[in-house]
Amino acid sequence: MNKTLLLEKYIKKAVRMALKEEEQQQKQAEKAMYLIHRFPGLKKTLEELMSPAFGRYIADVSLIAPKPTTFGIGLINGQDFTMIYLGKNNFVVKVSGKKYNPINIGESERASQAIADLLELNYAPKESAEELASQRNTDIKADLEAGSIPPTPEAPPSEVPTPEETPAPEETPAA
Repeated sequence: MNKTLLLEKYIKKAVRMALKEEEQQQKQAEKAMYLIHRFPGLKKTLEELMSPAFGRYIADVSLIAPKPTTFGIGLINGQDFTMIYLGKNNFVVKVSGKKYNPINIGESERASQAIADLLELNYAPKESAEELASQRNTDIKADLEAGSIPPTPEAPPSEVPTPEETPAPEETPAA
């Protein structure tokens, strides 16, 4: 097989994988929005807390407990918070272990700020250990070939005492 055929196969496979990942993300987003549209009070509260464009920041919504009805809201950076339904379209928002009642303006603002703080926590995307190891190995190999990393010595160098640690030589009278 020549290089062009290999390249074409590689590109086709990469495109298929990218399309599959995008399709899975789309299905997950539709599933998350289903619960939000099913409970209009949830949508209204999220709009008040985040913004009308809250969908950009939410990765998933799940029903955690039936009584009291508790929703888990997963953010795009892997963080999450919960919303507990109290009845008559009232919710309590629990962010980082603190509860906020969005009916009160001050608590609503503090809840919004707590959610914004969660969104600021941006963890690195989860990568598999194999990818990280292979990347590290290729980086090290490239650096060694380029000569930027000196090879490791066979035996560690012995520690040399500092002048303060070495005893002063005793002076002997000259004969």
